[in-house]
Amino acid sequence: MSKKNNKSTKRKAHEFDIQREKQEAEERAKKLEKKQKNGVQKKTGKGVRIRKGVVLKGIKVVDSESKKKVKKIIARMAATKHMEVDGGQPAAKKQKKAKTVASGKGGDAMDTK
Repeated sequence: MSKKNNKSTKRKAHEFDIQREKQEAEERAKKLEKKQKNGVQKKTGKGVRIRKGVVLKGIKVVDSESKKKVKKIIARMAATKHMEVDGGQPAAKKQKKAKTVASGKGGDAMDTK
């Protein structure tokens, strides 16, 4: 009898295949359970690619620092655009109140101690 027709070898191979299929099925079930538990996670894109030499609002991209500045500007623009779509208004800058001199406390505004 040749080796490939050996019944004991075929039986062992068949048992190994069944065992491997059961193990893979368990792993798939675990992964599916984990996905259902965590829910579907949305992947975020890479974002905008900014190349060297691009000029935005007077800032030319030449290194990582200028690239960060440009990205901040783009993020600010996107945030204001998002707020306009939602109907919200951008936060107004606080104005500094003028200092008032307490009158009637026995001192002149020009008086220094």
